Amino acid sequence: MNKLKKHLIPISVVTVLALVGLFTAVTTIGTGQVGVVTNYGRVTGRELGEGIAMKLPFGVESVAVYDVKVQKETAATAAATKDLQDVTAEVVLNFHLNRGDVSKIHQTVGVFYKDKLISPALQEVFKSAAAKYNAGELITERASLKNDVFTQLKERLEKYGIVVDDLSITNFKFSDSFAKAIEDKQVAQQNAERAKFNLDAAKTDAEAQRVQSETLSDNYLKKQAIDKWDGKLPTYMGGGTVFNIPLE
Repeated sequence: MNKLKKHLIPISVVTVLALVGLFTAVTTIGTGQVGVVTNYGRVTGRELGEGIAMKLPFGVESVAVYDVKVQKETAATAAATKDLQDVTAEVVLNFHLNRGDVSKIHQTVGVFYKDKLISPALQEVFKSAAAKYNAGELITERASLKNDVFTQLKERLEKYGIVVDDLSITNFKFSDSFAKAIEDKQVAQQNAERAKFNLDAAKTDAEAQRVQSETLSDNYLKKQAIDKWDGKLPTYMGGGTVFNIPLE
């Protein structure tokens, strides 16, 4: 019996080790994710796709999982325009990690790549782009500003394997004094346009009255009466004349 126990103990140990090894060797990568395999912290360059994958057990190899679906990063930004007006805006970036470059991101930046790369880039690029425009131009040339920010972000982030998909710039706000100046300018412009409209209408009305006055002259009225006369004299004739014909 003692000999049997002595044989069973090694078998049990081996079985437990095998189960632990199997358990630690299996990993699962979710949909839209990539696993970066490291060997004692060293990046191996091997990336695991979606589904069940194998790695060396007992912690020899570890897997860091990254999301490669389209993600959104939003940043509240502030800048000064070319004419030194303060402006704030919300910049929304859509991006994704390029498959095949995830190991490089893990090795050079790490899992906190948003804080280290994307957030600072949004702040700095918006400041750089906004400084090229006057405050008034930021209102009328929003598309140009967006293209400028988009281009700078692509150049800055894609060398790390971060692909810029789309960009939105919303909630533009200027200082209270500048916003009041814009409002006053719009009111003044509307008043000027209203005054011009009233002046043009008055000129048109005066011209119409002048033409009407010239048109309704005595000779014109007599001609109209002659054109419409049927050749019959009226049955009742009082004082005055018709077509210079005495009625008495």
